[in-house]
Amino acid sequence: MNRSTNELLVEQEETDDLLANSQSLVSILLHNYDGHKLEHCLHSIFNQPHIRNFEVIICDDDSKDGAWKIANRYALIHDGKITISRNKLSLGNEANSTKGRLLCKGEYSVELTGTNEFDSAYVLRAIRSMEADIFLDHSYISRLKLANVFLPKHNPKKEIAIHERTRLPLVSVLVFNFNYGRYLRQCLESVFSQTYENIEICFSDNASTDDSWEVALEFAERYPERISLTRNRMNYGPNVNLWNCLLNMRGKYMLKLCSDDAIQPEFIERCVNMLEKHPDTAFAMVHRDVMDENGKCTPEPPFYDQSCIIPGTEQAAVYMMSSVNPSISQILYKLEKTEGKRMAGNLNDRWFGDRIMDFHICCDSPIVYIKEPLLLNRVHPHSDGARLDGNLLQCMGEFVLLHQLSDIAGNYRDMDKARDRLPSAIEKIGRLCLRYSLRCLAGGDELCAKRYFHLAVAVFPNIQDDAIYIELSRYWSMDSSEREFLLQQLMENANNVVKRVVSYSPPPGSIPC
Repeated sequence: MNRSTNELLVEQEETDDLLANSQSLVSILLHNYDGHKLEHCLHSIFNQPHIRNFEVIICDDDSKDGAWKIANRYALIHDGKITISRNKLSLGNEANSTKGRLLCKGEYSVELTGTNEFDSAYVLRAIRSMEADIFLDHSYISRLKLANVFLPKHNPKKEIAIHERTRLPLVSVLVFNFNYGRYLRQCLESVFSQTYENIEICFSDNASTDDSWEVALEFAERYPERISLTRNRMNYGPNVNLWNCLLNMRGKYMLKLCSDDAIQPEFIERCVNMLEKHPDTAFAMVHRDVMDENGKCTPEPPFYDQSCIIPGTEQAAVYMMSSVNPSISQILYKLEKTEGKRMAGNLNDRWFGDRIMDFHICCDSPIVYIKEPLLLNRVHPHSDGARLDGNLLQCMGEFVLLHQLSDIAGNYRDMDKARDRLPSAIEKIGRLCLRYSLRCLAGGDELCAKRYFHLAVAVFPNIQDDAIYIELSRYWSMDSSEREFLLQQLMENANNVVKRVVSYSPPPGSIPC
């Protein structure tokens, strides 16, 4: 056995020792490769023996040489290992490096671009040296701040590209999706059917197992240079999925469009025209029609009985008593007005983060309300809203939310009206519990109905004097035939408890438009 062979055996033993102690997730970031070089690099990554705990992030810069197809093919073969993202227009190395790092979930990132080769043994040793010396830096291997991979790392500040500063401001439509392939086609078609021309779609998929990604790729082929695409290697939850969209966003205005919803052709044009006409306003809110899982639409009264400009302080006071817009898809935001208003990572952010942001925005700026139903909001048993009904968050989350909103109001001038509504809002939550108790009974879920019934007292003890509470308290001790009769009476006499049937006058100071 010669000396070179001995050296190889020693090196292999050292590598095996390193592997045995290796726990860190390594993010391998690839961007701005041509097709041939990308395939060679990916082949070397997935056939190396040294780094076992790794993910691959591929940022495609609107390539025309087949690199994007190669990225998709490898992502399909190595399911759960590769996150892929494609720009709608070429942005260059620096932009892809910045975006790619924000897509990484590891403790270390290895950044490769152009013609770089991947040397796994060298990378492993470099990382071990960096672990041993916290002050050691490397030219293309970086430490990443350890964070919860299911939370976005920051709120990226957007800069509008010069070539996109046209006569018509760019509108970014953020479509974030998980397993809604059956609805996605209608959603994307509705965006490309808009009467407003300057629109981009920023799409992100959360590792769907249906045909969602294939639908998105089809639209990217049909509408080149108008869609940016990202697909997570695993489901990181809706927050991360949304932030992926933000990483690709270039517009002055932003619409967060749920992938099971659709918008009417004039939605964006109406909103942009009003926001441009009233530059101090922060967002435009439209009314909705409710659409079921089969596409059947049911109209409902608009929240306000006329389109108008609403003072922010007054709208904030209304938010203390009502969500006003049940869907986030109802709002088109002026992006500059959202900076610093999102409180990502707080207790209620998963379900109510957008409502917190909307309230926060209203503390500073007026808003536009459009009474026409320009959104088709799909309500179905598999939606987030449906899950909220079953886990009591519709009421418990609202209870926490109201205290958060009251705290926010306390940091602004002229917000006494909103803050002073907290006791009335808490009482309303108690009545909301009864509303959901009735709704659950009507749906045959007596266990969930009982939970909402008892929660009503916990939230607002004086609810025990309410007529509906008194009647419901009799329900639980009745036999089945008596229960059915009482429920029928309650539902007939309290339809307005289950569903809003009227429109309201706009708040004081509102200007019709």
